[in-house]
Amino acid sequence: MIAPTEADQAAEMMLATYCRACGVTSPDDVRKAGEMMISKAARAIEKYNGAHVAVAVLKRTTLNLMPVEGGAAS
Repeated sequence: MIAPTEADQAAEMMLATYCRACGVTSPDDVRKAGEMMISKAARAIEKYNGAHVAVAVLKRTTLNLMPVEGGAAS
């Protein structure tokens, strides 16, 4: 697998391309497109690693979004 920074850049580019392909024009469109991508990624993880791993990944992902005491999550 490529380096984490390269993977991050590839993911950003892929998400931007996907949103453009879906005709995203509003915050709600971003939510819908993002939810579809999250769902597809979780299903791929489940297929190759099992549901327990997919659920664990989704739970860890929420840690990047949840506010931490004293400010927003980084």
